[in-house]
Amino acid sequence: MKILQVISGKTVNGAMTYCKFVTEQLTSLGHEVTILGRPDGWIRGNLDPGIQFVPSELSRSPAEIGRVARWVKANQIDVVHTHMSRGHAFGVLLRWMTGVPVVATAHNQSFQLHWRMNDYVIANSKATYDYQRRVNRVANRQMETVHCFTDLERFKQIAPLDVTIVRRQMRLKGNEFLVGVVGEVVARKGHLYLFEALSRIVKEVPNLKLVLLGRFNRNEAYVKKLRAIQLRDNIFCHVKWLGLRWNIQDFMAAFDLTVVPSVEEPLGLVALESMAAGTPVVASDTGGLPEIVRSGENGLLVPSKNSQALAEAIIKMAKSSEAERQRLGRNGQRMVQEEFDPQLLTRQVESVLHRVVAARRAA
Repeated sequence: MKILQVISGKTVNGAMTYCKFVTEQLTSLGHEVTILGRPDGWIRGNLDPGIQFVPSELSRSPAEIGRVARWVKANQIDVVHTHMSRGHAFGVLLRWMTGVPVVATAHNQSFQLHWRMNDYVIANSKATYDYQRRVNRVANRQMETVHCFTDLERFKQIAPLDVTIVRRQMRLKGNEFLVGVVGEVVARKGHLYLFEALSRIVKEVPNLKLVLLGRFNRNEAYVKKLRAIQLRDNIFCHVKWLGLRWNIQDFMAAFDLTVVPSVEEPLGLVALESMAAGTPVVASDTGGLPEIVRSGENGLLVPSKNSQALAEAIIKMAKSSEAERQRLGRNGQRMVQEEFDPQLLTRQVESVLHRVVAARRAA
């Protein structure tokens, strides 16, 4: 098949990395895949050299839609696969202009009018599937769940030296209980509830060190609020703000525990990545996270927006034996390898694309 992937984001996030990985997987299966995306988007500079990239701001102007529609027809694209809101809307317009079928992967849970206008919708989790059915009224016959995945190979290649290097970069003494939170520092990621719990946690676990990996803006009100809590509770020495890092797999392998305190989380790739690194997870019982984190098996689930429950779970994990945390980590690795194998999940995406193309041709 000739597949056009449409991705509208600029900065790296879960949808962006998934688009990159699924494109590479589909290409390895013999499909001719092109990406249509923003000229200055992260994905453009991070693709395998053999994958074609077509730049577009994805504006809904007649001129731009017409230009891309002519390109789609000239290149005999069989199916369009879209990601992120502007990409989804652009894909629906392309469908009207060209007659080429469109499959949209839902990476989030938001009310939007375009979902029912696609030929098919792939939900990234069962929770997202339920949301699309209830809120956006997408019919069951028009949708299915295919979990998003991450690049597991980079987690298989972590060496002890890589872990030693990142621990040295963090200037650790060696006896810290290292807790990591990975992701952009924004309200929906729930950092606030973890910060509210920290003063209680460090009384029970005085050697705890919290490491924040992800983009943040010191001038944003939410970040200022978190820093004000640090000042109020005198916990500055327990928190490291490291910003965006590209070798998160090395940090995750160094963590004793990863915390995902999200208020909302359509799937939860960070939990998946932590388990791939062999690190257990404490996560909010929200969205798609319960489809990854199984309490007592590979981590612990707590109610979202509940600082007390979060504190109790982290203290419990910190006071458990290293052997117990290793057991949880091994279970997580096994689950990821069995249920989130990129080749298996790509075959499911491929099956959807084949069926949609066949249905359009039959019609």
